[in-house]
Amino acid sequence: MRIRLWLGLSLLAGVISWLYMSRVLLPWEHYIDVEHGRLKAEMGDLYPRWVGTRELLLHGRNPYSPEVSHEIQMAFYGHAIEQKYGQPGVDVIDEQRFVYPVYVVFLLAPTMDADFSRLQLWTPVILALMTAISVPLWLDFLRWRPPAALMGAIVLFIVSSPQIMQGLRLRQLGLAVAFLLALGAWCIARNHLGLAGIFLALSTIKPQMVVLPLAWFLVWGLSAWPRRWRFLVGFAGTLTILAGAGELILPGWPRYFIDGLIAYRKYFPTTSLLCLALGNWMGGALTGIVIVALLALAWRNRQAEATTPEFVQSVAAFFIGATLVLPLLTPFNQVLLILPALMIVRDWKALPRYGRRTLAIVLAWPWFAEAILLLVHPRLDSPKRVPLLPSVLVLFLPFLFLLLLATRLSSTDGEALPAGENLS
Repeated sequence: MRIRLWLGLSLLAGVISWLYMSRVLLPWEHYIDVEHGRLKAEMGDLYPRWVGTRELLLHGRNPYSPEVSHEIQMAFYGHAIEQKYGQPGVDVIDEQRFVYPVYVVFLLAPTMDADFSRLQLWTPVILALMTAISVPLWLDFLRWRPPAALMGAIVLFIVSSPQIMQGLRLRQLGLAVAFLLALGAWCIARNHLGLAGIFLALSTIKPQMVVLPLAWFLVWGLSAWPRRWRFLVGFAGTLTILAGAGELILPGWPRYFIDGLIAYRKYFPTTSLLCLALGNWMGGALTGIVIVALLALAWRNRQAEATTPEFVQSVAAFFIGATLVLPLLTPFNQVLLILPALMIVRDWKALPRYGRRTLAIVLAWPWFAEAILLLVHPRLDSPKRVPLLPSVLVLFLPFLFLLLLATRLSSTDGEALPAGENLS
């Protein structure tokens, strides 16, 4: 009966999220961005990557070049962007450049002849399916097999969360990267080590998102070369092929990519969650401590087999660490927290009561706030940020997940409760 209740609540949450996005958030964003003249059109995060792919593969143009950047900017702003950084009293504008490794064009090549309006329509569907598929992959990785109805409820809750909904709205390739990470980890757990290396190498299309998780997988692979060489060969071989093929179609692309990253930090300054919470000095110091602690954990668990709790705990710890110390402040990057979230749900009864109550409030808040906004009909032609109310607690999640998992592991050996007992 409780599982049916959770399924019903997840369906309600999905409906509320869809109505909120279509009737509140998107109209308000259109007013703020387009009607106020900041943007000519809302093109999403996919457009610069799509244009860069077309220009490189169809016309042989450098996607990092000012000319291609200006073409992208014409679609977003109606004019090219020429600006100087660091001038007092001058607002810095997102230049919407092509800032991914060049080999992302191989993944986007099938779309280069597509009509972009249709691509805009279908990309959220594909990304939502990838996110939904990653849930059973992670559940199998955890060796937890809940009833089908409960699994469906978990999928709906995750896909309708504000973090994932933002990624779908922006057509963010970060959701595809998270899917590749889930697929790679699942392949490791199933001893398909060569395939795991291939999928994890493909995930480097967004290196700033995966650098810490990949550090764990590489330490694990190198620690037992005779047994795990297929993983390392798959990863290194695929990455070499991708980078080499990129060099063939755009000689010297790493230099263009690095120059683009340097510029990106100027026109789209971002920070880590720790630096935002504690300031640059204290946050930077704690960032170093967290990275050292993660590497120490990796070294301690480097011999763990992929089916052991130690391996799972290490993967989850590196995912949480990435959301805390890397410049991944935008909420959609919390797609990395799917595995830790599933571990918390699996071990729900083993968590302290105060932790469960706090987490329940934080997790329920977005749908509660969305329902309130749907009922009160806030003004959508106002610069006030009331429509963003459902996301106000999002930044607390990585800290809360870290605390709960640390509490769980300090009180037990980290073993799962019997499948299906924790929510039923």
